[in-house]
Amino acid sequence: MGAKLHFLVTSERGKTRSLSVRKRRLLALACATVALLLVSAVGWRASVENVTLRAQNAAVKYELAAVKDKHRQMLARAADQEEEQRVLLDTAMEELRQRSEVIESILSAVGIELETGDGRSNTGGPYIGLADESYGDLTFKVDHYLDFIQSVPLGTPVPGTLTSPFGRRADPFHGRPAMHDGLDIHNRVGTRIAAPAAGTVTTSNYTRGNGNYLEIDHGNGFQTRYLHLQRSLVKAGEKVLRGQEIALLGNTGRSTGPHLHYTILYNGKAIDPYRFVRVASVMAGDVPARGGAVRGQEVR
Repeated sequence: MGAKLHFLVTSERGKTRSLSVRKRRLLALACATVALLLVSAVGWRASVENVTLRAQNAAVKYELAAVKDKHRQMLARAADQEEEQRVLLDTAMEELRQRSEVIESILSAVGIELETGDGRSNTGGPYIGLADESYGDLTFKVDHYLDFIQSVPLGTPVPGTLTSPFGRRADPFHGRPAMHDGLDIHNRVGTRIAAPAAGTVTTSNYTRGNGNYLEIDHGNGFQTRYLHLQRSLVKAGEKVLRGQEIALLGNTGRSTGPHLHYTILYNGKAIDPYRFVRVASVMAGDVPARGGAVRGQEVR
């Protein structure tokens, strides 16, 4: 075979031309064409992949922006919730402080000092001070105060007129100096007497000196005693609530007339019931915080 290829081209007029091309050049041209087609195909594919990647990248950016926006919203919501919780906590702490102050003022008015710390025996360790009173500290204090205040006999068990205060006096029967361990409150026979605090009736009995009488244990060291009753409305072992009617005022036992002899004991020792009876007036400023009961004074 020759080294050239001959091509005959005939026109419409009948003229014929002969074209010759070397085989090597034709082969080179064919190879170049194939290479160009391959390069074009690779480029097209790369272009298509690039467009796809750009679309995917745009979608990822959009999703990332949406995630960032959602994250910002969550942070803002968390900040709002944190602020709401802080406000609620501050409000709760302020309410606890107010309750604590009210209870402290009541205890101060009746002359009771209350320790709120834990027991100190068999303890130790380094001292680490607290900069501010925490919510837990206030909660513990108020819980302790509330538990204690439930046991404190507040207010008068019966309205009436004070006929004999707490302390030294001349005995009404023979005139000799004597210790009077409670308040005598006069009212008509049958006037209802209410418990000044919740507790458990420990004694409901009669003696020649006390007449019909009751004793109630209120817990936390407080006990109350009610003498010269017409009759009791509760029995020993019975639990009573603050304000519950427990007896009727009378004139039994060693008594010169209808009245209630009312005694408060704290840790086994009789204390002046006057401030406990008049605590509402003391807090309102109607009655001086210091000073005792006055004969003929009305209590309600």
